[in-house]
Amino acid sequence: MKRTITTILSVMLIVATLFTFVACDGDKKDENNNKFGKELLGVTSQLDALNGLKKGDADIAVIDSVMAGYYMNSTEEFKDYQVLDKVALAEEKYGIAAKKGNEALMSKINEALIALVDSDYKTVAATYGLTTELLVKADTTNPYANATDKSWDDVAAAKKLIVGYTLFAPIAYNDGEGADAKLVGFDIDLAKAVVKYLNTTYSTEVEIEFIVIDWNQKEALLENGSIDLVWNGMTITPEREAGMCVSVPYLANKQVAIASKTDAEKYNKAYDEFVTLTADAVIIVEKGSAGESQVLPDEEK
Repeated sequence: MKRTITTILSVMLIVATLFTFVACDGDKKDENNNKFGKELLGVTSQLDALNGLKKGDADIAVIDSVMAGYYMNSTEEFKDYQVLDKVALAEEKYGIAAKKGNEALMSKINEALIALVDSDYKTVAATYGLTTELLVKADTTNPYANATDKSWDDVAAAKKLIVGYTLFAPIAYNDGEGADAKLVGFDIDLAKAVVKYLNTTYSTEVEIEFIVIDWNQKEALLENGSIDLVWNGMTITPEREAGMCVSVPYLANKQVAIASKTDAEKYNKAYDEFVTLTADAVIIVEKGSAGESQVLPDEEK
């Protein structure tokens, strides 16, 4: 009898162990429910994503087309890599962000962009090869034109506008090396032109200060007042419009997948086939970026 009970208990233990193993295996599968790729690697900037791809940390990088165009076409650094042009990801629009409620400040930014549409806006874009991506027009409506809060007055009184950015050519990057490096880029030059216009128009003496930020902390930095604006090729999304005060769209962009030229033949397919082919691929993105949202499942964005 004891032997029978022992046998039964042993069988039950084996069954329970097998059940636990299967259940755990199922949980592992559920954890990996990205839209494509077996693993998602998050880094602190889009340039880090490209460099990670180059180092072999990942098989595919997802970044902005604006940046991809610059590095793929204007430098030798990533000559062995290419955009997977058959993989259709999101089309987007860039906006500038202030703290939620700072509508008067954003009204002034919008006003300047519209006023400069036929001058500095186009000139700066031509400098960085982005003329076809421009979105602001002379008849663009400023949605915050009637704002009455004190956010612009506070900036004017402080005589300083603090702009958060990440290194992201041709939007913002260092031209040169070491102490001789100069911060340049489409957004950098455009921000300077906007502040110059506002100082001339409103007889203010605002100086612009650029601060490198952790992109994943941009909302918190706006909220606690560490920066006045995020001006760095930020994709406009409903969530960001709900949580921040966002400018009129000023530049068009897409999310693109990049791989080495040796892997391009394998991965450069229409989206559905691309998803299947990347089942064993590691994807690298900037944390908190629009590229990350293209890989994560919708409930984790």
